[in-house]
Amino acid sequence: MEKQRVIDYDLNLALAKAAQKASVKVYVLISTGMASSSSRAPYLKMKGELEDAVSELDFEKVVILRPGLLVGDREDSRPPEYAVRIIALGLSKISKSYFFDTWANPADEVGKAAVLAGLKCLDGTAPGGKVWTMGISEIVRLGRTEWKQ
Repeated sequence: MEKQRVIDYDLNLALAKAAQKASVKVYVLISTGMASSSSRAPYLKMKGELEDAVSELDFEKVVILRPGLLVGDREDSRPPEYAVRIIALGLSKISKSYFFDTWANPADEVGKAAVLAGLKCLDGTAPGGKVWTMGISEIVRLGRTEWKQ
């Protein structure tokens, strides 16, 4: 893994281990679409390995969100990523459900979906099993449709 990816992995795993040590019951991890520990793409591989490592920790429930491209205001931005976000926002004006919701997610909706998923785990209304992995459509459903302020 390149240096930044190693730092991201180590930092995220350390955070999960600290939460486990503090007896947190539900851990919510925001990963990325197509994450897989067997991927040839370094970023997707790192995210998949992180998902695997967090899933093995002793939480009652682990929620893994796999959003598409995150769009919204950001403090840091790599130029290629910024360009793709601008394209995604432009396409959302044409057809939000077709061009946008299938491969990009507003960051605030991902956050809302993460909170709601954690609450569903605590109140027993989440899907069964230890790990609940959700993709873009489920993130949109929870973060936009089901979210109540």
